[in-house]
Amino acid sequence: MDLGLRGKRALVTAASRGLGLASARALGEEGAIVALTARNASRLEASAKEIAAAGNTDAFAIDLDLSDPASIRSGVERALARMGAIDILVVNTGGTDAGPFLSLSRDQWVEAINGTVMPAVDVLHAVLPSMKANGGGRVIFITTVGVKVIQPSMVLSNATRLAITAIAKTLSVELAADNILVNSICPGPIDTDRMIDLVNATVAERHVSQEEAESIWLDEVPLRRMGSARDFGRMVAVLASDAASFVTGAALAVDGGKSRAY
Repeated sequence: MDLGLRGKRALVTAASRGLGLASARALGEEGAIVALTARNASRLEASAKEIAAAGNTDAFAIDLDLSDPASIRSGVERALARMGAIDILVVNTGGTDAGPFLSLSRDQWVEAINGTVMPAVDVLHAVLPSMKANGGGRVIFITTVGVKVIQPSMVLSNATRLAITAIAKTLSVELAADNILVNSICPGPIDTDRMIDLVNATVAERHVSQEEAESIWLDEVPLRRMGSARDFGRMVAVLASDAASFVTGAALAVDGGKSRAY
């Protein structure tokens, strides 16, 4: 299916691995021009070349440190200078610490907020004015299934991603008149490095085997398996396309059925 994304200009944050990279790859496969960002752009060069070749498009790497507002502004400015506009913004941030509530310090809470919520705020401030001036676009946040169903020992992720969900919901109303659609994708267990880290954390916390830890993470997943990063990326591409032109304010679960609420 041709999603009509050829020539669309996309910026993806935290694109060096995992769901950010999967999103960049999927957009590139559809012919979008993709700016991949991370703290160290040299880590992205090989991926950018691969994406450009696979989609017969342009893909390039930009240094952008999500912990530094000045770096965010500079990175977005460089992306705009090269592409002319940003039609698709995929906001991805790093993961938070895992652990029961009482094991987490105040400093860890501050770090989680500064590593998840504030980077999203800063990226939006850097991108939205030009997107509005350009006549519209798509904003897609990568959050977690934890905004729909509580995940034990993931309180930092559950709480900060819920804040992102609230931002997305609010912006979907505020920016509708500007033809900017704002949605979130809420992944369940996906086969990424981050998932490996979480499984290992469960091994250490519960003193169980690797296999038992994986079973714990899949216990509430009816499909009884992890999703693929590639399939997740395809959902990003669909939401960025005209196939989803009447979808805004949604928090779409990609979780194998884990979240069962209506």
